[in-house]
Amino acid sequence: MKKAVFLVALFVFTSSVFSQLNFEKGTVSEVLAKAKAENKVVMVDVMTDWCVWCVELDNLVYSRPDVYDYANTKQINYKIDAEKGEGIAFKEKYKVEGYPTILFIDGDGNEVERIYGYYPAPQFKEMMVDYSQKKNTFTELKTTLEKDPSNIEANFKIADKLITMDKTDEAKNNYNKIIEIDPDNTYGRTDDAKYMIAELSDTAVVLANLEKFVAENPNSNVLKDAYTSIGERYNTNKADIATAEKWFKEALSKFPNDEQVRIAYGRFLNSQARTIGKNEKSTNEDIMRGLSILEMSLPYVKGSTAEAANYYWQSVFYFNLKDYSKSLEAIDNAVKIFDAKLYKEQKEKVEKQLSSK
Repeated sequence: MKKAVFLVALFVFTSSVFSQLNFEKGTVSEVLAKAKAENKVVMVDVMTDWCVWCVELDNLVYSRPDVYDYANTKQINYKIDAEKGEGIAFKEKYKVEGYPTILFIDGDGNEVERIYGYYPAPQFKEMMVDYSQKKNTFTELKTTLEKDPSNIEANFKIADKLITMDKTDEAKNNYNKIIEIDPDNTYGRTDDAKYMIAELSDTAVVLANLEKFVAENPNSNVLKDAYTSIGERYNTNKADIATAEKWFKEALSKFPNDEQVRIAYGRFLNSQARTIGKNEKSTNEDIMRGLSILEMSLPYVKGSTAEAANYYWQSVFYFNLKDYSKSLEAIDNAVKIFDAKLYKEQKEKVEKQLSSK
């Protein structure tokens, strides 16, 4: 089940050091020629150097052996910056409007399918395998449903695509079709459909609907998504830290080793520290509390973009406390992970302060 489309990116980064996926070098035409000669599909990662979820793909998806083993052997992989060189025309040709967008293209340059935005590794791999084999594309699913409107899997997969196309009402129709066909969840998609309908509710009722879903589906495979979504919404929309904390802790108690749950909780902690850091009235006592929160957060955000953000805010706090050595150490940790403009500027600021002493 897709989860991260509902998260808000907090920082921007420019590079990654984790990916094990091999990306071809050369021009677009050279890569297409290689794909045609090898009879393979090209997976084109259309990105920018400010896109946080592009970096998260590198860190948490492309770094997975099951993902890169398949990608490196079964397809051609290519990265292109939508704001530089050939990427500008490429973006226009394929009408790319958001990042990351992952295009699957045949050797003649014809689009097979695309993935909009970030998906966790299991979901990403499932789609990648399908599209590299030209299976379960929007066109194919639509044809399947024309022949068999009761096909549960086709209804579910096309609904997911419709959401990324901003056609949520149509997607809800497909989800409701699944619930109608399989009320007992025999095929394991009915609870997923109910969760997505709750997630797509109007702002005024979304939290109530998500909480109702949790109460009525205690054994659902998407329960962790519901818990973290509720926590995020209480934090971001309601500014209710205590209730958000309760939901995140419940998620952690049920899924203590789940990467997405742990990172979501770590981001939640980071957001509390960030609030302190952005408040001009924060006292030294507040800053020390912020550092304590960041220390709690760090184990949960390891390996994600939020780890660098954690170190950045550590640097900011130590700088405000005039502990410039620790501030430099923290920002060096951030820069080692991601060579981001924001981090480089902080590093320069700290080094300037140290050199003036």
